[in-house]
Amino acid sequence: MYWPTGSARRLSVESLGFADKHKEAVHMSCARDGLLWLVLTRSALLIWRAKPAELVTAMVRTARSIHEYGANVCALWRQDSGALVVRTERDTLLFYDLVQPTDSPAVHALSDSTAPDLVPSAQALLSTFQPATGDAYHTIGSDLFGGRIALQLVFRDALQVDPGISAIASIDPEILVATRSPAAVQLVPWPSASDEKPSAPPAPPILLTSLPWLTPSPLVHAEHSYATDLSAWLTEDGCAYIVGQSDAWVGARAYSASEKDAMPVTTAVNARFSLLAIGLEQGDIVMFEFHTPTQSPEKTHTLSLSPHVTGRVTSLAWTADGHALAVGYERGWAVWSMFGHLMTHSFRSDWHSMTRVYRDTFQFGTQSVFWALGGTELFVLPRVPPADAPVKDDDKTLVYILPFLKAASTAQLMPAETDGCFLVGDTGAYIYRGNEQSDAGLLMPDNDIWRHVPFPPEYLTWQWPIRYAAQSSDGRFLAIAGRRGLAHYSTVSGHWKMFEVASQALSFCVRGGMVWFQHVLIAACDCMGEIQIRLYSRDQTLDNAHLLDLAVLDAPVVTLQLLDTSLLLYLANNTLVHYNITTTREHVRLILCGSISFEGIIGEPSRVRAFSWLLPEQAELLPTDDLTMATLVFLIDGMLVLLRPARASDDDQLSYDLQVLHEHIESYWTPIYAYEALQQSLWSFDGQRVLVWLNLLQHSDAPDYVFSVDDTYPLCILTDRGIILGADSQAVVRRTLDTTAYRLRLSTSLFLDRILRALLQRRRVSEAIHSAAPYVPLEYFAHVLEVLVHDILEKEADESTSASLEDNAPLLPAALAFLDHFDVALQVIVRAARKTEVSRWAYLFDAAGRPSDLMQRCLDRGDYASAGAYLLVVHEMEDRPTSIQATATALARFEENEEWEILRHALSFLHGVDQNGETLRVCASIAAKLVRGKSLLSMENDLEGAQEVPLSRTPFQPKQSSRKYSLNESPRRPSSLARKTSLSSMPLSPAQNTPVLRASSAHVLHRAARSASITLSPSMPRMQANGRLVIPVSPSPGPLTPKPS
Repeated sequence: MYWPTGSARRLSVESLGFADKHKEAVHMSCARDGLLWLVLTRSALLIWRAKPAELVTAMVRTARSIHEYGANVCALWRQDSGALVVRTERDTLLFYDLVQPTDSPAVHALSDSTAPDLVPSAQALLSTFQPATGDAYHTIGSDLFGGRIALQLVFRDALQVDPGISAIASIDPEILVATRSPAAVQLVPWPSASDEKPSAPPAPPILLTSLPWLTPSPLVHAEHSYATDLSAWLTEDGCAYIVGQSDAWVGARAYSASEKDAMPVTTAVNARFSLLAIGLEQGDIVMFEFHTPTQSPEKTHTLSLSPHVTGRVTSLAWTADGHALAVGYERGWAVWSMFGHLMTHSFRSDWHSMTRVYRDTFQFGTQSVFWALGGTELFVLPRVPPADAPVKDDDKTLVYILPFLKAASTAQLMPAETDGCFLVGDTGAYIYRGNEQSDAGLLMPDNDIWRHVPFPPEYLTWQWPIRYAAQSSDGRFLAIAGRRGLAHYSTVSGHWKMFEVASQALSFCVRGGMVWFQHVLIAACDCMGEIQIRLYSRDQTLDNAHLLDLAVLDAPVVTLQLLDTSLLLYLANNTLVHYNITTTREHVRLILCGSISFEGIIGEPSRVRAFSWLLPEQAELLPTDDLTMATLVFLIDGMLVLLRPARASDDDQLSYDLQVLHEHIESYWTPIYAYEALQQSLWSFDGQRVLVWLNLLQHSDAPDYVFSVDDTYPLCILTDRGIILGADSQAVVRRTLDTTAYRLRLSTSLFLDRILRALLQRRRVSEAIHSAAPYVPLEYFAHVLEVLVHDILEKEADESTSASLEDNAPLLPAALAFLDHFDVALQVIVRAARKTEVSRWAYLFDAAGRPSDLMQRCLDRGDYASAGAYLLVVHEMEDRPTSIQATATALARFEENEEWEILRHALSFLHGVDQNGETLRVCASIAAKLVRGKSLLSMENDLEGAQEVPLSRTPFQPKQSSRKYSLNESPRRPSSLARKTSLSSMPLSPAQNTPVLRASSAHVLHRAARSASITLSPSMPRMQANGRLVIPVSPSPGPLTPKPS
């Protein structure tokens, strides 16, 4: 959703003659249009431009003014950004006008007049920095290049409030002033900018005791939302209210503090999702959903960073689209999604590992935060860091600007595009290239699968911020739209295309979204009040003369969707319009197929975030019939709604059965282009969990499966890979850096095993087989099945004696029956067994069958690796005669098929089974008889053809080793230096002056050891006679008796 990236930029005013102002900063706020913002210190008012971030004007109060009115406390903008009001410590309101001093535009940036002019000329810059491929620049004389407007602060008036000011809020065209004694509210008009037109007199104050829904306690905080025309009030006794005004003030209580630590301190209103965030003294944020000012808001969830010590909440700020909430704490900051997913935070335990000159003071406490236009930058006003913070406090930084990346779906959600995702930043986009990766490469951590595409500077300069971004289904084309016009990009050529005629780009704006149909860009546009659907070809020049088609609508487009060749438009008049895209060799045309009105079904059309349809599984319909037969899914704010078509037998009028699937959904997907088994499914994310309906047309009462995604935020569903792609932010702190570097980290979560489990729980084995069949070619398909069996085994084995499992039929037999339909079944069973505790093996193989039989099936199928893995299970689960016979059979087959690596592991394992090597000798002896021809494991002819090796006549003292070896581990071989040292220390024969030799009577085992890369252990019993090392040959085992229990 929203993730920090890169490092924070620092803004300072020391070079402009405002020394030490960063230590006096008390407040920061942004104008409603987002183009200007202010920083308030105890003695100065600094006005900044958002893009680029520069100081444009300032007002420094004199010592006499501060003595008379008091130091600055907070400031408010007027709705049109043309005036400001500053509240002081001595209950005074200071009014300022923000004016343009001249009629002509001028390039203006505040600077110190005594500083030398070090800025190069425009001609020098243009001659030094040539445009890159696909870029261009505009000179000063061009039409698109103009000066920025100079601004000036003009003091207008001062208003002394004798009852004392407890809170203020801007409610255009007035200011809400809350007083302490008596506890009252009063609307004060803004001073008139013209002396000829005097300001209106203030309205009479309203005592809080006269409001029956409000406790008679003074207000301590007030905030107004222009989008909802509602306000949030906090009172001194710890209550929070949602308030509206028509003829009189009306409101309802949302929150009441039960203890001192839970006192509310600040609020933030999310108009997009009707959410009220209330920050508490203890650091939690309580979320409420509101509807009307007379209806009590409902609590939805709580945001808590416990057990981190955050301190009180100091500031709350929603993004313009309402998808993310920035929270400032006394000791740090964090960003949450609207329904409670933690995107990032600054609380960590390894800050001590950073450099001693670390300068990101905002990591240890903030005073104010707000989002820039577009949500791609977060402005943070830091607090003075606490004494225990590992940060250097000699920096002159006033404000930090932290860049962010956001998912393009925040502006336009496309549920059918499940496998496409890309992120939008302030100056470029990141396109996901995971579809180009192999199965193994996709799962590799830290794999760089993003392609960075910078936005064209000439478009970004004048049309910032980017409001819409669209990517083609194959990832080749990208389109962006800012305040005016649009531009598109090809990843093949690496070139941007923009309007060559500037007036054409400035004549319209994209409103409702864009989508790619093959190489054709479809955009919903508002051209001077006329709503149009435009079709542009990537292959042609971006010009209105080259429009492929144009359709005119009678209402603005709220959102649009492209489903195969059907273009669906949801309009602001509550109408769903269906166009069919027809293509010929020369033309691409939009053919109107029909429309349906949802008046009375959907209350507020502007709150529709996305929609999609699911067509019934039957013969292909005519395009004109699709809309009347489709089941529709709407995401209205956070409510996921299903509309089923219903027709009365005696009436042709179409009606819908409405069903609410979930009330708090952040995003959803309908993979209509997926494999057949998932084409009717619906996936959604509620901030904490992924909810899946496998077949929405058959049943939709409750999700078929719900699973958590932990710390990652799901970006898309890779249905062809069986993977959910997620992302989270990672903060990198190094001793060589004085700042924190943020990077986006991708994560992959398998969903196929969870879908299969959901089907098996409903005993729909045939559907599970049909769903899994397309994924068999995946490299990690066996791993998916292994995870499935392992999870079921651990859950049921631990509950096998409990009543819960007795009441419900066990799932493991159904899972094993499902597993038998795939060639990797035997491999999956043994791998799942060896990754769980031995105590659970009995439960597994009671359902799967005897391990010796499973191992024999592996041998018969030629799966020797799996057969070798079964050895451990066979020796643990079977009686001794069975395990000896099964092992000998496996050893013989390994030797016959020259599987020397598997044989080496098997011999290593058998050597560690007991202390005296009896199991190894017995198994080798039996296996030698089973091998056709001469076997390397034979011990009958040990003395015949025995090889001589150097032998010391020093009496040998065997040393018992208690170490056990697994199937994948063998005794350590002596190093080459040790072997040379041993050879050089041997005594020489006086006759031949050569080392004394010994003949090994273990000729066959030595040959097997060389083939299997093992050595004889000193723990094996040996006999030394006549200068020869002899391993006694065990007699034929004959009939074996079982081990005593």
